[in-house]
Amino acid sequence: MAELFKEHLSLIKINTLGQSIAQQASNYAEAFDKKAFNEQLHIFALETLASDNKKTTRVEQDNIQYQPCIEDAWQSLSLMQRLRTAAKALYQVMPEVKGADIVVETLKHNDELSGWLSLICCEYIGIHQYLSIEQGLYYLQQITEYFSAEFAIRHFILREPEQTLAILKTWLTHENHHVRRLISEGTRPRLPWGVRLPLFIEQPQLVLPLLFALRDDSEEYVRRSVANHLNDIAKDHPQLVIDTAKQWLLSEELNALSAQQKQCRIKLVRHACRTLFKQGQPEIMALFGYQPADDVHCRLSSQQYKIPFSGEFEFEMILEKTQETENQLMIDYVMHFQKANGKQAAKVFKWLNRHLESSSKESVIKKHSFRKISTRKYYPGMHKIEIMVNGIKKSQIEFELMAP
Repeated sequence: MAELFKEHLSLIKINTLGQSIAQQASNYAEAFDKKAFNEQLHIFALETLASDNKKTTRVEQDNIQYQPCIEDAWQSLSLMQRLRTAAKALYQVMPEVKGADIVVETLKHNDELSGWLSLICCEYIGIHQYLSIEQGLYYLQQITEYFSAEFAIRHFILREPEQTLAILKTWLTHENHHVRRLISEGTRPRLPWGVRLPLFIEQPQLVLPLLFALRDDSEEYVRRSVANHLNDIAKDHPQLVIDTAKQWLLSEELNALSAQQKQCRIKLVRHACRTLFKQGQPEIMALFGYQPADDVHCRLSSQQYKIPFSGEFEFEMILEKTQETENQLMIDYVMHFQKANGKQAAKVFKWLNRHLESSSKESVIKKHSFRKISTRKYYPGMHKIEIMVNGIKKSQIEFELMAP
C-alpha cells in the first residue's frame, strides 16, 4: 500500500529534525531538550484534535478522548495539522534570541532536511513573536532556497501587508529563482492548503505589479507560479484577468520579445486563464483563436446507462463540422456528479483540441473511470455528461451510477 502523503511529516522524520536542531544548538552553546520537544508535540496534537471536536461525530469524539499516546494522536492529524503542531512545539523549546539562527543553520548543514521538514522551520519563523517583519522575511528568504516558504510568509502578509509587499519588491531581481518564485506563490490569495489572504482577494491590484515584473522571468518555475496566481485572481475578478491577458498578448508587447520569450509569455497567459477556459469565457476563447463553433454539431451516445460502482462509463462522441470555415476547437466534457444531498456538482475535464479548416466528421470514444480515488467521493444515482465545444454546450446524456 502506498504511503499516505501526510507521512512526509511522520513522527520519525520530525524526531530526525529535532536531533539535527539539537546538534546545531550545541554549536551555539544552547541546549535543545528533545524530551520536552516530544512532550510539546503530544500536547499540541491533542489540543488540535480537541479543537476539531465540534466538526466530528460522537463516535469520533469518543475516540479522540481516549488517545493513549502521541503515536495515535499524531496518526489522526492531517499533513497541515502536523506541520503547524510541530512548529508550535518547536517554538516552545527553542531559545528566543538564537532560535531562528539555529534553525536556519540546521537546514544549511543537513541536506536530508530539505523538503517537507523544512516547512516546519518556515512555520516556526512565521509564528515567532519576537522577530520583526524584516528579520522574519530575511530568514524565510534563506530557507526558501531549500524548500518553499509559501505557507509561512502569509503570517507576515496578514500582520503587515504593506511592509511585506515593500520588502518583496526588493526581491524581484534576486539571483535565486526560489526567492523570486516566493514573491508570487507566497502572495497567492487562494493558495491550496494555505491560509487565504482576504486583502488580496478583495484588492488583487496590490500584487499585480509584482506579477508584471515576474511574467518574463528566465525560470519556468517562477512563470508557472505567476500563471497560478492569475488563475486564483480569475475566480474572484475574471474581468481583471481578461484585461491583463489581452494587455500581455498585445502585438507590440510580443514583438519586443525574443521568439522563446514570446512562446513562454503565451504559455503563461494560457495557463493563467484555465478557469476562464473551463467557464467558456468568450473573450478568452477568442483571444486564443477559439471562435463560436456555430457550424459544429455533436452527437453523444453510450451503450451503458447503468454503471457499476467503481466501474467505467464509456461514451462516444460524433463530431461534425458542416462548413468550409477555419476554426480552433476546444472540446471538453463536463461531468455532473451526484452529491450526498441529491443535487449534482459539475466538473470540467479537458479533452481534445482540433484545428479544422474544412467540413469533417469524426468519432471519438472515451472512458471515464469511477474507481475509488482520494480526491473525490462518489455517490450512486443519476449523473449527467455534457460536451462543450469552445465553451458552448453541444450535447448531453444521463446515466446512473449503481449502488455498491
